[in-house]
Amino acid sequence: MAKLCIWNLVTLDGYFEGEEKWDLEFHGRAWGPELAALSKEFGTTTEMLVFGRVTYEGMKAYWTTTEEDDEVKGFMNGLPKLIASRTITASDWNNTTVTAEIVEDIGRLKQTATKPIRVFGSA
Repeated sequence: MAKLCIWNLVTLDGYFEGEEKWDLEFHGRAWGPELAALSKEFGTTTEMLVFGRVTYEGMKAYWTTTEEDDEVKGFMNGLPKLIASRTITASDWNNTTVTAEIVEDIGRLKQTATKPIRVFGSA
């Protein structure tokens, strides 16, 4: 059975973003060689990425348009993704499935996956 792993950067007072939506400036304070290496490792050791709708929208907007050309961009666009949403039903982001039944779908995926399933962001 695969593990479900959650990776979030959170301030000590519990914030996932700044005062404005998608203000992730504080992430730069934590980012360094160790987190960069971990991100690259996740790309080769991950079965599927899972996002909530809001995180999905931000991730899709960034990773499908960024000029960065590195391993992480390749992983983010190439890995299978499962989006939890009751307001959207489909996505045009590569390898993306949308579900309104996230609990059931994660349960099924955990039974068949051979690598960890990773939730990024999505408080």
